Amino acid sequence: MFAHDLSFYLSLPGKDVGIGVIRAILPDLAWGEESDLMKHSDDWPVAVVRLRERHGYEPDERCDFPVAVEFLHFPGRVAGNDIVMLATKLAILRRLSAIFECRVICDARGFAIQDEPHSGGAYAWVETFLCQSGRVYSGVVPDYDARDGARPADGWIALDDLVEIGLNPDGSPHEQERSVARLGDWIEVRDVSRLRGPTHPIFPDPDEEDPVPLTPEEIEAEIAEEFPTEEELDREEAEWTAYADRLDAWNAGGGTTSSKQLIREGISLPSPDSLDDKELPVKLAEVVDGLARVRTYLHRTDHLSDRELYTWLWEEGLNESTVDLSGIETEGSCHTSPIGSGDDESVIIGLTFYDSIEERADWKAQFPEMAIPARRDLPSDRDRFLPRGEEELF
Repeated sequence: MFAHDLSFYLSLPGKDVGIGVIRAILPDLAWGEESDLMKHSDDWPVAVVRLRERHGYEPDERCDFPVAVEFLHFPGRVAGNDIVMLATKLAILRRLSAIFECRVICDARGFAIQDEPHSGGAYAWVETFLCQSGRVYSGVVPDYDARDGARPADGWIALDDLVEIGLNPDGSPHEQERSVARLGDWIEVRDVSRLRGPTHPIFPDPDEEDPVPLTPEEIEAEIAEEFPTEEELDREEAEWTAYADRLDAWNAGGGTTSSKQLIREGISLPSPDSLDDKELPVKLAEVVDGLARVRTYLHRTDHLSDRELYTWLWEEGLNESTVDLSGIETEGSCHTSPIGSGDDESVIIGLTFYDSIEERADWKAQFPEMAIPARRDLPSDRDRFLPRGEEELF
């Protein structure tokens, strides 16, 4: 039992879709709520479904598929067995279209193609499946464009030779071994030449009135705003050259450390043990502000107390090799975190305190044997007040 994310988009209003109807598609699953995925994975339900209306559109803006149906957690799948997921996806695609009598789309990821170096297929990202009235179509257009009204430049092509696969009430494909083999045979012989050199999708024409002609003064102002001056170009080039030189020096082993930069800024770094509980938060704030001045920013620190964070900085974080970006105003920034190493302990801390429901589910999908810890509240509320860099390059 572990997670997968199967996403579909329906072309009907959200009020016409009920979560009970979605759950009835697979009645033998132990359906749960999204909040259940915050528990320890030993206590997760078999499946969780989310209905989401896609907001953020103007009243006259086109949104062909306004409802998203997401299965966040799904049973009985083997990590990397893409063709089983494709079979499940196609079966649910047909079923959603039949139940709600509407068009449904989903992406075509999940192909397993012989002699392809990538398990998902070299072309799968640009192909989308559309189902209407029980008939499945293929379009050379990413699903994120198709759901907002774009259509394939060469039109939707009916896949009338696509094998039809049924689902058991528990979500597994009917006669799974045979069904998957038939789907694999179809994949091997289908013509995918149009998918390897896709043309750009066609987007709907906006119903806009003819723009009012600009005056010469307005045109000149727009040009001045769009194109930098010679002085600005020279300054940008100098910044980029300085940034590239320092990056090259760091790659060659000639970097610096944050502790050296802070000391250069006049910030002392006393040991944690030498600071009492009143002095330490003041010193931590001084260090955080000093790091921002040299374009270094902290992330994901709320699982630590002030003393624990300062101790980590003093012992490890400030002593890591980094690029010296002090004095460079527009190019690059450095980012660090107590859990930035990616080791096992950092992963567990991330899953426990920071990762979203989808990220927790995705970890379980990739590592089925891994126990996902229960979500815990963060003991500190610091991160949202920390300085932020615009770019995260390191």
